[in-house]
Amino acid sequence: MSNEKKGKGFFSAFQGALNTVKEKAQEIKIPDAVQGTLNTVREKVQEANVGEAIQGAVNAVSDKAREIKVPEIKLPEVKLPEIKMPTNLFQKKETSAEEEITSAFDVKALSVRSVMKIIYYMMSVDGEILHNEEDKYDEIGRELDPEYDKKKEMIISACKTQMLKVIDPEDYYAVIQDGVEEAIREGANVKSAIVAPKVLLWDLMTIAYSDGHYDAKERQLLKYTARKLNIDKSIFLEMESSFLAIMDLDEELEWIKKTDRPYLTIESMVNEIADRKTAIFESVKDLISL
Repeated sequence: MSNEKKGKGFFSAFQGALNTVKEKAQEIKIPDAVQGTLNTVREKVQEANVGEAIQGAVNAVSDKAREIKVPEIKLPEVKLPEIKMPTNLFQKKETSAEEEITSAFDVKALSVRSVMKIIYYMMSVDGEILHNEEDKYDEIGRELDPEYDKKKEMIISACKTQMLKVIDPEDYYAVIQDGVEEAIREGANVKSAIVAPKVLLWDLMTIAYSDGHYDAKERQLLKYTARKLNIDKSIFLEMESSFLAIMDLDEELEWIKKTDRPYLTIESMVNEIADRKTAIFESVKDLISL
């Protein structure tokens, strides 16, 4: 027998067995009580409509969620500082409000300490302090303050500390000028201020010419101090002119004393010079009292 015939015979036998099982299953009858129970369960499930119930519950929860209002939480506003980059790192420094107030400040009087510091800067501005300048400095100090000798070293030490700020030689005058400005700020119109600005200016002229020379740097510092003390330009120039006239008279007097002219002639000339000096001093006192 061929293999093909064997295969067909096996398939027919298997199909017949299946049909027999199907027929036997149909002949089995489920008891009525069990069948009724199954039908009841099916009906209840259909009535319950579980899917719709679940969907309704979901919708109800969603509605409630929408009804709940979450409180709005406001975080504090943080303002970051505004950072402005400089457009030019080497631009000229603007004058501050404090400096403008000081430059326009009406200086009524200065403390002795400040005055002596400014005078010391005047002695130092030409780079050399001579013995006759030191003598004149001590004379002015003792005249202004009976306790000057106790305070002298402290005053000079403060001035020297300022002058140590010089970085290069060309900075020297600028550092001296800064010291003068600081001294004015320190001693202007304080309780211990007793020296009038014009008196200080006259003393500075005396120091400047005490070595017989009126240096350009000394005059520059004088003009700067006069501006900082708000001394009028015309008053400064008149005081300077008077001072130089007195210096000329002193030089003339020294020359006359060395001549071999008759005593009476010399005496007459000396008296005349003295009268002229007195007249100039009186005019200077009037300028200072204005």
